[in-house]
Amino acid sequence: MIQDFVTAQNVWEVAIPRLQARSESVYDQYFACMQALELAGEVLHLGVPDDFFRDVVLDNYGDLLSEALRNINGIDYSFELHDGYTAAPAAPEVKVEAVKEVQKSVAPASTLASKVAASGRGIHTYSFGNFVVGPSNREAFAVAKAVAGEPGNIYNPFFVYGTNGVGKTHLLQAISAEINVLHPELVVRSVTCDGILNDFYDLLLNKRSFTDFRAFLRDVDVLLIDDIHLLSKKTQMQEEFFNIFNLLYRQNKQIVLTSDRQPCQIADLDQRLASRFEQGMTCEVGMLEFEERLVTLRMWRESSLNRCALSDEFLEFLAGNIASNVRRLKGCFLRLSAAVEMSGGREFTIEDAEELLHVQLAEESASREIKPESIQHLVAKHFGVSVPDIIGTRRTRQVAEPRMVAMYLCRELTRLSSNEIGDAFGRTHANVLHAARTIADRCQTDDDMRRAVSQLKKQLQH
Repeated sequence: MIQDFVTAQNVWEVAIPRLQARSESVYDQYFACMQALELAGEVLHLGVPDDFFRDVVLDNYGDLLSEALRNINGIDYSFELHDGYTAAPAAPEVKVEAVKEVQKSVAPASTLASKVAASGRGIHTYSFGNFVVGPSNREAFAVAKAVAGEPGNIYNPFFVYGTNGVGKTHLLQAISAEINVLHPELVVRSVTCDGILNDFYDLLLNKRSFTDFRAFLRDVDVLLIDDIHLLSKKTQMQEEFFNIFNLLYRQNKQIVLTSDRQPCQIADLDQRLASRFEQGMTCEVGMLEFEERLVTLRMWRESSLNRCALSDEFLEFLAGNIASNVRRLKGCFLRLSAAVEMSGGREFTIEDAEELLHVQLAEESASREIKPESIQHLVAKHFGVSVPDIIGTRRTRQVAEPRMVAMYLCRELTRLSSNEIGDAFGRTHANVLHAARTIADRCQTDDDMRRAVSQLKKQLQH
């Protein structure tokens, strides 16, 4: 008997073969991971594994999905994606005929929240095992491992800061996953500051009791909060969190926080909170260097999600040109993988990749328009030497080291070739490559050098 209403699963089962017909590989990589949650009027709500996955689909495959949802029983459905869901178990086959000539479902949108809560959250894939370690994150990685091994006993609180897309959330979730394995008896709570604020203001708006809200954050052994800088200017919530923090700290409960800046740099943050955030261990996470970006890309290439074996030439192209953050790097990698997979028998070239990613490459280029002269002046000032010294012929350590740092930064922060950098310093391309390797090695073993290079990079990029 034909149903008298259409369900989310009905609509999704019609869209699936359309997506498969466009590209089996893209379907397997992205759409097979989705599950139908709710049909609210003409909007299909779909669950995806995480926010990064959601953004990649919206940026690169939203048109494909919209096309697959057109003209189903005469209706052009739109869609919304909700992160936090693993793929649903295979459902019984639904015949297209069951969807034809039936009425639209008008399920109330308000029922979505209850179904979302009931379906369970997805399993995060973040772990220490797939976190690529380099000079810019080595200290934070080591501290995170130590915290996961002995939560509450060392490095408490642990405060991780860095710009967007460098791996702070990865470390946070890796700590959570490791503690769950090593200390399954502990209660671990991992939340976002934005989520906490939404709950807090909902309580204020509806004049409800704060008992459950406080218990949610207090009745734990480990509390991990992402993006704590969002507490900025939130006076009431800062006062509430100050009390929660103190209680957890006195009980030796582990606290881990991430932020896009250091505690002392968070505007309009209660100084009592800032001082407490700084009383444990504070570590910066920076963007991976070229070599670590290349390792990361190779790891993604070998993962089960991405079956397309991009050649090393393409991986080196991505590692050399996408340096602002890991999210953009992964998005470009996934998009390029799909394009190569969908190219059929036609040879896909670097020129094709440049055309495909021209917007991202332009943004990267604009963010890296740094002149060698700017680098030379800043490095000279930092090390207490002159620019003529840096571009001159003296080879004393006092001058040679800053010169190598300046050439290394030119390699990292500009799009100049090694020959062009050599010309700016009166050196050969071999000198530039030697300097780049030397400073990269020093950053791994010499904390003073690593901090100096990190500080110079920040000054040049802002």
